[in-house]
Amino acid sequence: MSVMAVAMGADLQQMLFVAVMNPGAILAGFFVGRYANEMQKIIVGGFAAGFAGLAFVWLVNRLGFYVGDMQSVGGVFVLSFIVGLVWFFVGFKTQKKA
Repeated sequence: MSVMAVAMGADLQQMLFVAVMNPGAILAGFFVGRYANEMQKIIVGGFAAGFAGLAFVWLVNRLGFYVGDMQSVGGVFVLSFIVGLVWFFVGFKTQKKA
């Protein structure tokens, strides 16, 4: 049985890298999770992280530090949303219970 290697396109690799290494999405997801009082707010944390990640990419691109294409902003938002869900969960589980 042979296994075929699937090569991701440059756009998908770039979107994945931007979403995973995006400090806006990471910080927003973690801190919303840290201050959330219910686990049901995970969707709100994901949307906040997606928006913060997208805003961070836009700001960095506007300042001239990131020269990538801005055609894939929808993909960056969706992947930042998913990364934000993970960081929300980490923040929620590490909060100090009173």
